[in-house]
Amino acid sequence: MTYYPKAGRCRHCTRLHDDCSGLPFDTMPVHRRDGADVVVICTGYQQINRNETMKDRRRA
Repeated sequence: MTYYPKAGRCRHCTRLHDDCSGLPFDTMPVHRRDGADVVVICTGYQQINRNETMKDRRRA
């Protein structure tokens, strides 16, 4: 089986540009299965503080 993190979480994670390939995706909670592919919910996810991001953009 091949394990993939749920992409929507990656797009909104503080680690967006980091190499997360070393994370243990095979031990993370399963979001859904699609044949040999398994989409998991990444336990290393750290949400970007959307409010702080918006405040920074207003000041620029």
